[in-house]
This record gives sequence, C-alpha cells and structure tokens, in this order.
Amino acid sequence: MVSPRYPVVLKERRELAPNTLELTYVREDEAPIAYVPGQFFSVDFRHQGEEKSRSYSASGRVQDLGQNREFRFAITAVPNGAASSYFFNAETGDRAKISGPFGALVLPRLDPLRYLLVGTGTGVAPYRAMLPELEQRMLANPDLRVELVMGVRSRAELIYGEEFEALAGRYPGFGFHVCYSREMPETPAEHEHAGRVQLMYQALEPDPQRDMVYLCGNPQMVDESAEWFTERDFSAKNLKRERYKFSTF
Repeated sequence: MVSPRYPVVLKERRELAPNTLELTYVREDEAPIAYVPGQFFSVDFRHQGEEKSRSYSASGRVQDLGQNREFRFAITAVPNGAASSYFFNAETGDRAKISGPFGALVLPRLDPLRYLLVGTGTGVAPYRAMLPELEQRMLANPDLRVELVMGVRSRAELIYGEEFEALAGRYPGFGFHVCYSREMPETPAEHEHAGRVQLMYQALEPDPQRDMVYLCGNPQMVDESAEWFTERDFSAKNLKRERYKFSTF
C-alpha cells in the first residue's frame, strides 16, 4: 500500500553542529503526525527543477506522540548533495511533502535485559526519539540496561550529546559512550573514547541471550558491525539496523 504524501511547511531550523541542522516541519492542514520512535519519513522536494526524495529518521523527543504535530529530523551536509543544497538553503515557510512513517527500527513490546544502541553522526536521531519511552521503561523496570554508543569525528560534531549525558546522570541503567574517530578532546570525560564505535563492542561484552542491538548511520559501520555481531550469534530477532544512504544526485 502506497503511503499518502502530505504537504508540510518548515517551521523551525537550528544548528546542531557545524554542517548539521535540525529541521522541524508541520503539516499544512495542522493535522497530527503519527509515528513510532525509530521510524523515518520520506521528504519530497524540488531541486534544480526536478523532484527529489530523501528519507530521515524522526528525532523529536516527544512525550505524547498521540498529540504530536511536528516532524523533526537532523541532516548533515554532503558535498554537492541535492538534499544538502535544498535543506541548508531552506527558510521557514518553505514547503515540501512527506510520506510515511516507515521502518522497523523500533522498540519491542517486551524488553530484553539490555539494549545496545549504536549510531554514527545523525544515526543517533532515532535513539533520541526513543528517550521518553526508554525513560518510562527504566522507571518501570530498574533492572533494564541501555548502552548508547555514538561515533563522530570530533567533539564539535557531537549532536544531542548533552541530553544523552544528562540521562546517564539520572539513570544508573543508562550508559552513554562517545567514540571520536579523528580528534580526541584534550581533556576527555570518562564517557569519551578514541577510535571508532566498533572498539567499544568488546568492552560491553554483548550477549545474544541477553541483549538487543540497534545499528544506525554510516552504511560501512552498519555492515561491519552487523557482521561482527552475527559472528557472535546475533540474528534478525535481536539485531536491528538502518543504513543511511548518501547521494549527490
């Protein structure tokens, strides 16, 4: 079944990091925008006279999704990218169209003993959307554990980091780990590490009998990580993935 396309209007834009924006759209008819945290929408726009479409995970941290009327997402500039050219020059009031939601990178009805949430760059967006639900589940079950591993090149590219760090401070069961692949801070915090996200896996001691793993972001990271976990007996029932595709067309 084809999902209908809805006209939307750009309500707000803000800079999350150098070359990374957060954009907020609302429907022209002001109707609710329903989705499950972890899902994505396709956004249609015109670039150089041609219709283009790109997909973005909803990043909104929404307490009551039943009343939600915004689609918020993060985008990082890609050199010569059609989407980058459009969205980084978009102004409030500009129009586009969305369809969705799509995707199965969502939380299950029944929790595992531990979640391992791995994302690079804007690949952490779906995990931010999951935070209200994860908070409720950790309150209901103090034994639930969540480990969020985020990979960026440097601290300057870190998005939503303060929110994740604050959550780790409030909930003993929530762990936040940042991996810097290029530039380590001069005075790193305890949760900051040098290298790629894959370097954290051994330290976290993943167990397919206990853990559910989520992978989102750079396709190379997702593929390499999926292979690593598959070799350790993770399967489709406890390994979910979303590969972000980058296009200049």
